[in-house]
Amino acid sequence: MEFNFKSNSAYSYMKYGGYQGKYKGKEYYMVPNPEASINIRDLYDMFSKMDSILVDLLNMGRICIDAEDDQTKFTCAYFFVEKYGLLGFMVEAPTNPDFLLNEEVTLKENNFINKNCVMKTKDYFDLFFPFANNDEMSYTVTNGKVEIETNSDLQRMLNRTSINDQLIYSSFYCEKIDWIIEYAKKMYKIFKKYVDLANNSMDDYDEYKAREIINDYYFSGIPYKINMYGNIPEISWQPNSLKQAIDMAFGFMLCSEKNPLKICKHCGKVFYAKNPKAEYDSSKCRNQANVYKSRNKNKAE
Repeated sequence: MEFNFKSNSAYSYMKYGGYQGKYKGKEYYMVPNPEASINIRDLYDMFSKMDSILVDLLNMGRICIDAEDDQTKFTCAYFFVEKYGLLGFMVEAPTNPDFLLNEEVTLKENNFINKNCVMKTKDYFDLFFPFANNDEMSYTVTNGKVEIETNSDLQRMLNRTSINDQLIYSSFYCEKIDWIIEYAKKMYKIFKKYVDLANNSMDDYDEYKAREIINDYYFSGIPYKINMYGNIPEISWQPNSLKQAIDMAFGFMLCSEKNPLKICKHCGKVFYAKNPKAEYDSSKCRNQANVYKSRNKNKAE
């Protein structure tokens, strides 16, 4: 990838060995499969897989813009989460990283959790742990310090990690499928507008609206450290969630002169182009497109 995410400073992200859909009332959640929850050490370097993460996220958004039925949304979210884990909305959305210390949590504008942007912290906490009782997953604040309370041995294995990790890596942690899908749809819409602008395929009004959509994209940034490898300094990114890492990678991608992500001119899929001149995501699409061109040419003659 051209965005300098591959470095000596790998950043591990955790996912479980399996996930499932589960209803809480009318809300449909993606949750770790209890039988797969023992795979707590299933870690991967998110930045080394960022190419495929972006492609899969954008294609999820593309599919769900055209198909709004619940089965399609679940299937798309399921395959994405199975490969990469949950996005970590809980720790990414608040404006204050220490949100559990306060009685109310303020969320970023245009978040996918709550349009009001302000919630009681306990209600916010419960949104992400709808299937856990207080003995399994709760928190206390003592002398300005947050502690996760649990009777789960699996949860206790995370005790020496950060509070963020204890939350989003918990086997009780869940995310609504609608949050995942709406995020993917928004990212695809921005990417599609970017591609249309680059191809000069819009009239003046549509071009104006496309620029508005792209300009509205806002990312608050990822903390980082400087690591030394010999005499060479290198940025070591410290994202608090998969979503935060994706947001940054997406921004770098949009602004890169060597952007390798493209939309297939035949099937419309987003793909990673190893050849900068590639127009199709596969030889099958290229051959089918050539057949259609030939047929159209013959009809014209």
